[in-house]
Amino acid sequence: MKFFKNSDYVRYFRLFYKYLNFRIFKLLLLSFFVGILDGFGIALFIPLIQSSIDGIDDYSQSFGNFSFIFDFFQSIGFEINIYFILFLMISLFFLKGVFKFFDTYYKAILQSFFVKKLRHQMVNSLEEMKYSSFISLDSGEIQNTLSGEVFKVTASFISFFNAIQSLVLLLVYFGLAFLSNWQFAILVSIGAWLSNFLFKKLFYYTELASKNISSSSHKFQSYIIQAVHHFKYLKATSYFEKYKPKLLGIINLIEIKQKKIGYYNAILSGAREPVILIVIILVVFIQIRFVGAEIASIAMSLMFFYRALTYVMMIQSSWQGFVSNVGGIYSAEDLITLMREGKEMELDEKLNIDKFDFVLRNVSFGFNSNKSVLNNIDLRLPEKQTIAFVGPSGSGKSTLVNLIVGLMKPTSGNIFVGGKDIHQCDLRDYRKNIGYITQEPVVFNDTAFNNITFWAEKTPKNIELFYESLELVNLKEFIDSLEKGYDTILGDHGSILSGGQKQRISIAREIFKKVNVLVFDEATSSLDSRTEKDIQNNIDALKGKFTIFIIAHRLSTIKNCDKIVIIRDGRVTVEGDFNSLLESNSEFREMISYQKF
Repeated sequence: MKFFKNSDYVRYFRLFYKYLNFRIFKLLLLSFFVGILDGFGIALFIPLIQSSIDGIDDYSQSFGNFSFIFDFFQSIGFEINIYFILFLMISLFFLKGVFKFFDTYYKAILQSFFVKKLRHQMVNSLEEMKYSSFISLDSGEIQNTLSGEVFKVTASFISFFNAIQSLVLLLVYFGLAFLSNWQFAILVSIGAWLSNFLFKKLFYYTELASKNISSSSHKFQSYIIQAVHHFKYLKATSYFEKYKPKLLGIINLIEIKQKKIGYYNAILSGAREPVILIVIILVVFIQIRFVGAEIASIAMSLMFFYRALTYVMMIQSSWQGFVSNVGGIYSAEDLITLMREGKEMELDEKLNIDKFDFVLRNVSFGFNSNKSVLNNIDLRLPEKQTIAFVGPSGSGKSTLVNLIVGLMKPTSGNIFVGGKDIHQCDLRDYRKNIGYITQEPVVFNDTAFNNITFWAEKTPKNIELFYESLELVNLKEFIDSLEKGYDTILGDHGSILSGGQKQRISIAREIFKKVNVLVFDEATSSLDSRTEKDIQNNIDALKGKFTIFIIAHRLSTIKNCDKIVIIRDGRVTVEGDFNSLLESNSEFREMISYQKF
């Protein structure tokens, strides 16, 4: 946690300043005016009360060190009487209400701005991450931080600025108290220091519990994601009974930490008023017994003192609320740091090529220096040919295709497309030319149109291209038969579709995108034989229109490929078309013998 290595609480202010900049000071200035207007308005009660009791006419005398206010109004022609004091009080409290309105509303605006900016930063950082960095992250942490923890950040924001605003008001009342009675000001500072000392440990344990809750919530989200994803398996095997304790255990742990925070908050809430009262009694005793102050002076001191001590307690209460949710800030900052460390390098140069033929020269790759997944791959992959990569599990064929589409960078060697090194160009621009169809089809819980067009506008041109894509994958008749046509919601993960229809949706989406390269990553391995044959016919119909890469275990799906590349132990052992390999390569014949055509 690099950002939080300092023990000084100023680091939190720096965090918020990083997102809000000068806006923070606008908020603090509004709080300052609220305090000033409130302080002067309260001070006017003293001459008002003393006038009603003693019937005095010299209001300046009862106003003590604040008599300069009356002197000012007298100098500009106002007559100082009880009616003027009432009018002045009403005016001051009205202005205070106006400033309080802007103060509260502006804080709400800053809160929304802060959370939006933080979320934007997390989403942008996620989009900019390298794939190799992303797969090392915990999906539970990502989901929990982007959804749950950000609400804790919001709560911590509110509490933090309540504490800061209370501090500003405390300083205002301290200043007013100092003008009224400097001995009183010293007592305020002592009282504030003592109360802070009393609750310091409480804040520490609350902050620790908050961080533990965030960490446990990451694990809970991870367990839940896996439980939902593997529900069918867990249910069918009754393993859920054994998996359940992991979920319940983490829930119980979170509950214990929440109770601890509630316990600490209860202590603070219960102790706040008694502490204020004790300090007030001590101050009154000291003022009367040792200082010999007048009743008017004590009354004004008490009002400022009570106001000041109230804000001392509010600072402590708000800070307690802040540290109760500070785990969200740790989580958000840590996740952003991790995502930034894994940021993909951006280049300004666009791809700008006319031909999508690939050349791989001495390409090697390894996730660490101890073990290589691919070794010295040299390949030529012509444009608009259908090329299959086959080999045993773990041979490196999927890794090779991941390198070709730019998801990962070779440890050594180069990959060229149209004569340009793909890692010397903007990878996002390059990947716009790639269509990727996976073993588990990607279908969103939205309409058929939005699934295929990826939320494009329903312009005549897009609708025409949409239907062209459907025709190429033999989906038009099915989509038209749906109750709402292309506006039919396909359900979570395409629940209203068969396996083959899901794959066709995935293929149609990439065709609509107008890609130059199509990648089929085990796209038919989870389908039944008849559906697999239908999808294979769709793939064959696309032959010659795109550069097509197929990763396949079922060799029946690659019979019509222009080139077959056999990979074993991270090396290309042989390449050729189906018939030539069948005639000349014993390894390929052996692979064929194990499968039924």
